[in-house]
Amino acid sequence: MALSKDPKKRAKQLANLAKGTWKKGQVANPKGRPRKTITSLVQQFEEEGMAMPSPTEVSKLYLYIATRTEEELKAMMSDKEQPMMVRIVAKGILDKKGLDVVEKIVDRAYGKEHRVDITTNGKELRVEPLQIQFVADKEALAKAQAEVTPLEAREGPEDGKE
Repeated sequence: MALSKDPKKRAKQLANLAKGTWKKGQVANPKGRPRKTITSLVQQFEEEGMAMPSPTEVSKLYLYIATRTEEELKAMMSDKEQPMMVRIVAKGILDKKGLDVVEKIVDRAYGKEHRVDITTNGKELRVEPLQIQFVADKEALAKAQAEVTPLEAREGPEDGKE
């Protein structure tokens, strides 16, 4: 905002600006830099004797919660003595998107599903373009069939079969 050209308004504006300026030696943040809250909370919890659960323990907990009945989940969710993680997971399962929550729980406990192709014995599939030939008579058909090599002839004998 620009200063007014009116001398009275301008003097008032300058007086207001002077109120907000720092005096020499004045500190802008008298309380100092705030403590790192996460670090201080971790230190506080460790001093209180709390231990961080291992990933295995968390996975087991998720699975145990996911196998409870609806009534048990409702009781866990409303019990203020339960850890928040238990209450949040119980609420997530009971929510409309409960199936998504259960899927995430299982993925965290067992890992995501890995699909293995057992039909190729670990060989890379060779994809060839499809060729279509239109023939008008039996001679042209016989010629086209002769050009097509059988699958066995291209790949050779399979392991263990000769």
